[in-house]
Amino acid sequence: MKRFRFRLEKVLEVRQYYERIAEMKLAAAAGKCALLERNLAENARATREAARQRFGAGRELPDMRTVELYALRLAAERERTLKALAFAEADREKARQGYVAASRETKLITKLRERGEAEYYRSAVREEVKTLDDLSRAGKNIGRDE
Repeated sequence: MKRFRFRLEKVLEVRQYYERIAEMKLAAAAGKCALLERNLAENARATREAARQRFGAGRELPDMRTVELYALRLAAERERTLKALAFAEADREKARQGYVAASRETKLITKLRERGEAEYYRSAVREEVKTLDDLSRAGKNIGRDE
């Protein structure tokens, strides 16, 4: 039996290639979001620590002022990080939509390939059974000719 040959195999390979690229873009965007979220968590930890140190025992006024300025800087960094995270999440959503679209296109061609392959082998088995039936009938008729 001949092996199944899918006519759109090159198209399938190209679509799989674009799907991998879209997946890598999605992974990069997700990594960027995770990094920004980790920065926010670190900022929150540093803000809590600064608040605890602000009025600690043995603190002088300049020390308190320094900690206050540090807390203000942390708040400004948090705001910048939140804005960057919002943009990164928008990029991640865009990348996710691109991946879903590429995946859908790949699955479409894959389904066509699977259907074609199943039909090809089904018809090949039918032909083989038909050939074997013809041979079987021919073998039975050989003795009847005499």
